[in-house]
Amino acid sequence: MGFVDIAIADLAADYGVSVETVCAWCDRLGIRYSGPQTRLPLEDAKAIILALTNSVPTKDQPDTPQS
Repeated sequence: MGFVDIAIADLAADYGVSVETVCAWCDRLGIRYSGPQTRLPLEDAKAIILALTNSVPTKDQPDTPQS
């Protein structure tokens, strides 16, 4: 699996969400990380991006995944 040059914190900034939101998606998707500066494997980054772009929160719905 290849690596992209993007950390969790950068991904959060690029998609306008909090680091906590990206970490919550990592947890839900079973993606291991050690902190906001963790560099993501390509497939993991793609999965998070897909989740972020497919889950547009409404004002009544939080932007973090619910378990």
